[in-house]
Amino acid sequence: MPTPDLAWVLKVRPILTYTSELSLLLPIGVGYRYWSVLQKHHKVILWCCVMWAVLTAIGEILFAAKQHNLFVWNTVTILETLFLGYAFYSVLRSSKARYFLRIAAGVFIVLAVTDFFYLSGLEATTVYTVAAESALLISTVLLYFEQLLQELRTSSMERNPMFVIGIGVIIYFAGTVMVFLLQDSVSGVQEMLMMMVNSVLSLILNSIIAWAFLLVGKMQPPTIPSMPSASYSNRQIIHR
Repeated sequence: MPTPDLAWVLKVRPILTYTSELSLLLPIGVGYRYWSVLQKHHKVILWCCVMWAVLTAIGEILFAAKQHNLFVWNTVTILETLFLGYAFYSVLRSSKARYFLRIAAGVFIVLAVTDFFYLSGLEATTVYTVAAESALLISTVLLYFEQLLQELRTSSMERNPMFVIGIGVIIYFAGTVMVFLLQDSVSGVQEMLMMMVNSVLSLILNSIIAWAFLLVGKMQPPTIPSMPSASYSNRQIIHR
């Protein structure tokens, strides 16, 4: 019979897990609603959410079938780095920063492939890739924040969709890096608690992205129908 603490964890963990997974429908739904007004970098974030949803479904199906699914989450690590990194790369204007990120992305891809097949393998968490992912994405977001500070915009930062998404990216990847690095070295209640932390932070990130897409929709000016001019020449054209 499980101890009271273990019984609580066993009850709460699946609720948090499925809630965080279903929360992916929030940014996907809002992004689809405002697809026509999303800019290129926003659409990259939306496609990242779609990738999360698809691979999460595949991972859960494999888990339910009692099949090995860790390679799915390792694939997610690589793809989300490329999606999110490219989204922020595309809004950077500094040629030096963009050059640095291209070099860093190339190094990351080489490391990720090596880690996936050789260092960590297919049956373990790709810890080197996870560490590199967090460092790369947080650095990329900070470069974007530095750009915003240099521009000294008078508009509120909380109304800037990419700034909002950047906050969510930093919260999630700074908060979960140790979760994934230690995942293979813990078990039992400790592992469950660490996965619960991941679920909570995933829920926060998904909600933040959905809010950012809502901000994109709110930023669009209302459409004002054009009125014909009251001049005589225009009246003649309308008459004909």
